[in-house]
Amino acid sequence: MRNFKYLLIMFVGFTASLTSCSNDDDYHEYHLEYVNVTSADLPDEFVHGRTYRIEVTIDLPNSCYYYYNQYDYFYEGTSRLIYPIAHVDDDVSCDDTSREVTFSIPVQALQEEPYIFKFYQGKDADDQDTFLTIEVPVVEAP
Repeated sequence: MRNFKYLLIMFVGFTASLTSCSNDDDYHEYHLEYVNVTSADLPDEFVHGRTYRIEVTIDLPNSCYYYYNQYDYFYEGTSRLIYPIAHVDDDVSCDDTSREVTFSIPVQALQEEPYIFKFYQGKDADDQDTFLTIEVPVVEAP
């Protein structure tokens, strides 16, 4: 019984120490936003069944934008739509220094038709998505 009381006191103390700490001082507002792809490095062709890493370069327009390897990857027939997602800090001061970041996407060539990659590049005057479009044919292994 004595050990049970000791464990109970330790548990209550541990729980209280966890709940009494607050990181509210570190909290800040942010939102997620699609960012523009400036370039993509793809092979001239895919060999059916092999896996590749596509190098994608994006533009972060100021110091409030951070990239944490997040992107939306949509299938649309034989096309792949790729939207990089940036974390954008709100209500903080930012400098206007833009920077480029490169990340990679794994792609396994499983379809026989050419792949059409559409990398998000922003919106046009009519608020329609624009893309850097690259087609990669698929060949059979030698």
